[in-house]
Amino acid sequence: MSSVALEQGFDFHPLLEKVEQRLQTAVVAHNRIVGGLASRVIKAGGKRLRPLLVILFGWRGDEDWDPVIDVAAATELLHTASLIHDDIIDHADTRRGVSTLNAERGNHTAVMTGDYLFARSLSILSQESTIRAIPFMVEAMEAMCEGIIEEINTLYDHTVSEEDYLSRIDKKTASLVAACCGAGATIRGASQEEADACTAFGRNLGMCFQIIDDLLDFTSDEETLGKPTGSDFSQGILTLPVIYLLEHSGWREPIKKILEKRSCTSDDLSFVAEAADKTKSIQRAYRKAREFQEKAGECLSFIPTTPVHPILYRLTELTMTRKK
Repeated sequence: MSSVALEQGFDFHPLLEKVEQRLQTAVVAHNRIVGGLASRVIKAGGKRLRPLLVILFGWRGDEDWDPVIDVAAATELLHTASLIHDDIIDHADTRRGVSTLNAERGNHTAVMTGDYLFARSLSILSQESTIRAIPFMVEAMEAMCEGIIEEINTLYDHTVSEEDYLSRIDKKTASLVAACCGAGATIRGASQEEADACTAFGRNLGMCFQIIDDLLDFTSDEETLGKPTGSDFSQGILTLPVIYLLEHSGWREPIKKILEKRSCTSDDLSFVAEAADKTKSIQRAYRKAREFQEKAGECLSFIPTTPVHPILYRLTELTMTRKK
């Protein structure tokens, strides 16, 4: 997604490169053994959406980018730690097309590596120049833990509602995206009112991002995603297409029976995907994602105009149309 900066006439790649360098020095230089494991996960790459948002909302005309770079790196460490823990919980073997740390080194090593990244993130944020970002990140960490626990406690539960789902992804995903936007603006010296508007943009963007992510589990393929498709439903995680599907009287009972087995075959996954398409549940979920995209765009009107405004709006569009 960082290519959007170039589309709009801004080259943020040098700043993102500095973030990559900061990520490596933050984990490898601190501890050779644990740092080596953590570095492997970080080098696997990713969209780097969260660091990019910190940079965009931390945009400044001077050359003192170091605090913004530090916060951007800290948010990616925090995000990577959460992904490691997610892979352990989900018993995932691959992510981004490569073996997960838990698959290669076991759950104990993976848990400790994730905890290490959490600690390194907070260590970076505790500097005098970045300490104002800590409340945003701590609040996000609390919300992420709550969201994951809620997800675990509602696995295979056919009574999960749209409201339950939106609350869960707000905590698990949107909270950190919102924190990145608010923290970036705060480090730049934005007013509380502006920081709140930036945070609201991030929350709506994060909601849109996660709904699309869940839809890709239905509409994409394993090669494109870098992980097996249908994995959410097979693990008992109910996302919007399934929640909407369960509202249809003709499909409710067959889907409930699959969920009650607490396991599903490839035929079951195909049946659910076909049903979601026939009932327009997938299209309805896309419309819900669009609602959050539009809300994110509306938030920009409450943020003082800067040269990065076109990039932020373009990001909302790319979130809706991404393929992986």
